[in-house]
Amino acid sequence: MRIAIAVGAVAIVLALVLIALFLWRLRTLSHRVGSFECAKYTGNRWLAGIASYTRDHLDWYEVVSLSLRPTTRWERRELDILDRSRRELDGRLSSVSEARCVYRDEEFLLAANDQSLDGLRSWLEAAPPDPNTSRIV
Repeated sequence: MRIAIAVGAVAIVLALVLIALFLWRLRTLSHRVGSFECAKYTGNRWLAGIASYTRDHLDWYEVVSLSLRPTTRWERRELDILDRSRRELDGRLSSVSEARCVYRDEEFLLAANDQSLDGLRSWLEAAPPDPNTSRIV
């Protein structure tokens, strides 16, 4: 009986530690400067995530994970938004839009609120000149 109680207590403590780590990770990711909630379409389903700008990359972290590494990383110079469309809910336009993006000739969808996608477009357009191609004549 004591072994069962001890095993149960250990399981409860481990579950609480995992929940605490999960919540800490979400809080840390969502409070970074330049982060926003963003879903990615994987071809058969949407995955909830948090995207975060860095100087040269857009990092995307899947919400349901304990990993501190991004699930996907897109280089700023090779990512582009092709078009956007607003979602409809019950016949009304939503504040969430879907952006059709391309990265290294591969298309995918991102869904986020309009302000976040506006910020993403601005970040992409504000990229510094590429030192490999910029020339002063």
